[in-house]
Amino acid sequence: MDKRQQILEATAELIAEHGLQASPMSMVAKHAGCGAGTIYRYFETKEELVRELFADVALKVTEACLQGYDRHAGIKQRFFVYWGNFYHWMRDHPQTRALMEQLGSSPAICENHRQASMQCLQEPVTELLEDGKNQQLIKNLPDEVLATMTFGALMTMCRKQHLTPSTFTTEVNADDLITLCWDAIKA
Repeated sequence: MDKRQQILEATAELIAEHGLQASPMSMVAKHAGCGAGTIYRYFETKEELVRELFADVALKVTEACLQGYDRHAGIKQRFFVYWGNFYHWMRDHPQTRALMEQLGSSPAICENHRQASMQCLQEPVTELLEDGKNQQLIKNLPDEVLATMTFGALMTMCRKQHLTPSTFTTEVNADDLITLCWDAIKA
């Protein structure tokens, strides 16, 4: 792993654990095993480091969501693959989930950069939702509403499974969760 990636990963771990404000560059440098000066060779400011980290995480989540995804498959199959991959990734990577939640609402990332970073993640979703609405398979509601209802539910479930696993008296079946999300938005 190259030094730049080490710095990004150290930053991700610290922000997920301590929060953005409680993760100064000196702590990042120590955690990455480098000097603070080394960080500034790759990133001019902490804000730039955080923006790059957000873009890096969005790309990783997108790559995970697109595993086995066929944009020419049926709407329901595409939904189950993409949302299923999203759920499994977030469940299996609680640090990434926590980081996405923190950085997704952080004032350290301007809205333009947030949207640009999330574009790779949102493009297949937008295409699927629009195709589904055009075929009258998905409710004719704004994409933001449909995405929030489904991804928000999955993020909340992952958070609860990680933080309070005793909440669930039986094992949670991923297919059941994705079916609940599908049922919430199908026409």
